[in-house]
Amino acid sequence: IDGAAVDNLFATDARPLASVFLPDRLELVKGAPASRRAHLDQFIAAVWPARAATRLAYSSALSQRNALLARVRSGASSQSSLGTWDSELARHGIRLMADRSEVVELLAGPFSARSAQLGLPEGAALVYRPRSEATDRDELVRELGERRAADLDRGFTAHGPHRDDVRLAHDGRSLRQYGSQGQQRIGLLALLFAERDVLAAQRDRTPLMLLDDVMSELDVARRQLLAELLTEEGQSILTTTELDHVPGVDDGGVATIAVEAGTAAPRVGGGVHA
Repeated sequence: IDGAAVDNLFATDARPLASVFLPDRLELVKGAPASRRAHLDQFIAAVWPARAATRLAYSSALSQRNALLARVRSGASSQSSLGTWDSELARHGIRLMADRSEVVELLAGPFSARSAQLGLPEGAALVYRPRSEATDRDELVRELGERRAADLDRGFTAHGPHRDDVRLAHDGRSLRQYGSQGQQRIGLLALLFAERDVLAAQRDRTPLMLLDDVMSELDVARRQLLAELLTEEGQSILTTTELDHVPGVDDGGVATIAVEAGTAAPRVGGGVHA
């Protein structure tokens, strides 16, 4: 950026804002909590670039504490320094939990609204589920101290924000456990559109929407709904092998580009528009 190497794009205002749908990203809905935590932290960095440092500081403190736990467990070190790392981990952990809670609160309303628009009629909800109940650093330090013996037995830290989760629910039930493949896909799309809404409001910049093979498993009505949402604001790029899956192609309402043998070119009669 400006001729200088950058270690972490999430920590800079110059990072392009882009929202990406890939079939593999359904893991955000139906996969393990780690993928949702990572996604949430990346989104926090997109909304508030300066706050990316909190997650990095927490990860560093967690690594140091885990390394010390392993040394104590092996008999190579005493546990006298654990209190220091408890305090350091708690200091960054409380800030990280506050960031996550704040950003989920921003997302919850738009997520519910976008889910309803895309066809989850029974009410959808996005809920932050922290592992810790602490509300300040001292409380988190106390929780870590209460679990120190168990952590020493394991050789790693089993409590804290690195075990948090985000719950996507429909009709009060987890989309991860009870949602159909179609409902999980809509949940992911609703999350991405909610993030677009929040970024547009917080950063005054609408992210580019990049969607790969998004239409293939949607019915005609939901394809039309999705197309309408995509044209509300900003720019979107979709890939598909079936043009008739994309509303607006036949009437020239969207730009179409054919990719053949690694070469991209405007599609003849495709109605290419800015």
